[in-house]
Amino acid sequence: MIDMARGDLKTGRFRDLVTQLLGLWLLLAVFLDGWAHLNLPGLETFFTPWHAALYSGMAVTALWTAWVIWRNRAPGQPLSEAIPAGYRGTMVGVALFAVAGGLDLVWHETLGIEISLDALVSPTHLLLGFSLLLILGTAVRSARSASRAGSFEWTTGELLAVVLMTGLGAFFLIYCSAFVRSGPTALFIPMPIGSPGRLQSEMPVIVTLASYLLTTALIVAPFLFTLSAAGRPVRGIVTMLVATVAWLPAVMIGLRPTTIAGAAGATVAAVLADVLLAWLPKVWLGRPLPAVTAGLAALVWTGQLVAFGLVDGIRWPISLWLGAVVLSAAAAAGLALLSTWGPARSGSVPQIGAPVR
Repeated sequence: MIDMARGDLKTGRFRDLVTQLLGLWLLLAVFLDGWAHLNLPGLETFFTPWHAALYSGMAVTALWTAWVIWRNRAPGQPLSEAIPAGYRGTMVGVALFAVAGGLDLVWHETLGIEISLDALVSPTHLLLGFSLLLILGTAVRSARSASRAGSFEWTTGELLAVVLMTGLGAFFLIYCSAFVRSGPTALFIPMPIGSPGRLQSEMPVIVTLASYLLTTALIVAPFLFTLSAAGRPVRGIVTMLVATVAWLPAVMIGLRPTTIAGAAGATVAAVLADVLLAWLPKVWLGRPLPAVTAGLAALVWTGQLVAFGLVDGIRWPISLWLGAVVLSAAAAAGLALLSTWGPARSGSVPQIGAPVR
């Protein structure tokens, strides 16, 4: 009986890994399509190689999902009862993508192709994004179901699911990503309140500060999620998240020198953060956790700013660029504090914020 359970677990993990590798295909196709829209002017048709990469990936994913369900079916068992744990959401995602894809075709043929920010907030594109999120999260849902019988341990497929979902978030929030804006390298001259043109002068700074806050949340939230499930930081998790959030948007907008430097600096800082986390005493994963996430955010953005300074120079006053780091660290600490809110729950998996003995 135990051997059969272990065999089922290994089979399920392999199945989930294949599903997530198909998800990687889908995510890269999404960024490829985004790159085409940003870098190829005059793209005025729905039928492009970039859309072909995305929709062919979805077709393969749909076939794979159908095969998984059929393979899991026992003789005489209805197909509705043969769906593996976690794959109902995948089925919904595939079906929703088909509907959204048809609507997107009608939208483009009727209203034309979006060429700016509206492409990221188009209703049909948001519906496509939600369907992809359901598909990319398959391994996490599957693992949550399997972990009821024992302690949770992150596998390659499950980590890939978290990274892919984070990458999808980075795509749809690229217009306010701190990795595509090199705001601190731009000259900013503070103007007194009431001066003509003050709002126009401050707007790029305001947008950049908001980008730091949002991008911090995009990195720290999945970090806290992985920590809450396993009770210890997953090896390399900060590097995986930062590299995904930094490099995919950087490639999508065209690999500008300053953007490359910022992404590289943040990635190096993320590697250092993972090394420090590996040596972190368990007691720091309890109530002091907000200090840990604050340190992570401060380290990542300091790495980016150092790279900016080496490549192009920082032209913001120290009150601004240092304030951006402190503000991001405070946001990261706030997220960790929220994750610790509420009474401690019993169970084999340590909870974030609970004292670790």
